[in-house]
Amino acid sequence: MTLAKKLKKRRVKLKPEPLWKGPEVEGISQSLLSKFLVCRERFRIKVIEGLSPPPSFIKAIEYGNMWHLCEEHFANNEDWSKPLTKYCAQLCKKFPTQQYEIEKWYNVCKVQFPVYVEFWSKHKDVKNRTPLLQEENFKVPYTLPSGRVVLLRGKWDSVDIIGKGRNSGIYLQENKSKGDIDEEKMRRQLGSGFDLQTMLYLIALEEETEFNFTADAPLKGVRYNVVRRPLSGGKGSIRQKKGSKNVKPETAQEFYQRLKTDYIEQEPEYFFMRWKVEVTPEDIERFKGECLNPILEQLCCWYDIQIGVPQKRSMAMLNPGDLHYRLPSGIYNPITEGKETEYDNYLETGNSVGLERSKTLFPELE
Repeated sequence: MTLAKKLKKRRVKLKPEPLWKGPEVEGISQSLLSKFLVCRERFRIKVIEGLSPPPSFIKAIEYGNMWHLCEEHFANNEDWSKPLTKYCAQLCKKFPTQQYEIEKWYNVCKVQFPVYVEFWSKHKDVKNRTPLLQEENFKVPYTLPSGRVVLLRGKWDSVDIIGKGRNSGIYLQENKSKGDIDEEKMRRQLGSGFDLQTMLYLIALEEETEFNFTADAPLKGVRYNVVRRPLSGGKGSIRQKKGSKNVKPETAQEFYQRLKTDYIEQEPEYFFMRWKVEVTPEDIERFKGECLNPILEQLCCWYDIQIGVPQKRSMAMLNPGDLHYRLPSGIYNPITEGKETEYDNYLETGNSVGLERSKTLFPELE
C-alpha cells in the first residue's frame, strides 16, 4: 500500500501542491509583486494555496481590456469594431447575469475610441512614430546580484521608436483607462522614477535580447497614455432621458451618440491625456539597486521557505542590503484604506466559501 493510500485510509488530508512554481521557474508579474508587498499572508493564500474569488465582470478591468483590444487592431491597420463585438459577446456568455453592464461599456468604448483616434492622429509623436511591438507578452530572465535568475512577466502595450535621426529613441507606451484622473499625482508618480510597473517593464525591455532594440535606437523612456472612462463621475456622467407625455424616451443609440457629440467630442482633452517621461540609464540602475533587486531577493527566499527549503540555507543568499528596500509607487493597498479584501472572511474564520482554487496565476499572459 502506498503512503498516499495509507494516509487516505486514515483520513489524513494531503495539502495540494503550491499553485505557483516560484519566481525562478514560473516568473513574477508586476501585479503579483504588488500583492507580495501589500500583504504576504494574503499573497501566500493566492499563490501557495491557490485560492481566489470566482471571476466576475469588473468594469474598470474589462473596459481596459476592451480598449487594449481596439488599440492592438488599430495599430495593425485592422478593423477594431468586429473584434470588440466578439470579445463583448464572449463576456456576455461568461457573465450572463451582467449582460446589461457589459453592453453598456461596449457601447461607450465603441463611441469613445474613434474620437480618441482622431484626437491623437495629428500629434507629432504619432506622426513620427515607428511601431516595434504591440500588445506583446514578455517573459524575460533577470539576473539578481545573488546569481538567482527571476523571470519578469507582463505585457508591453506598445513599444515604438519616436522621432527621427539622432533625436529618435525607443519609448514604452502604457495605456490606462481610469474613471478619475489626478493629473498632479500621476505626474509626480511617473516623474519619481519609482513607479513599479513602468520601471519593471522598462527593465524587461532593456534585458530582452530577442528583438535587439538598442540596434535601432536608445531606450529613452515611457509615454503614459490615459483615457478617462465616461459615465464614471465628472463631465459626461449623463443619464438616458426617460421622456415625458409629449416627448419620446431617448433610445440607447441616441443616448450614446449624445455622449459622443455633446461631451467627448466637445472636450477631448478632458478624456484623453498623454505624458512622456524620460528615463536615463542611471534612473534604471537606481531603481534596481534601491527597490527591485532587494524585493526580488526577499521574494525568492520567501518562496524557498514556503516550499520547504531550510531557512538558513535560503537566507544565506541574502546580502545585508537586501533586507532594506525603497517602497515603489503605483501599489494599491485596500487594507490601509480600511476597505474589504477577498480574503478577509477566510483569514478570520478559515472558511473558504466564496473562494475557489485557480488553475493559473497568469491567465492574461497565457
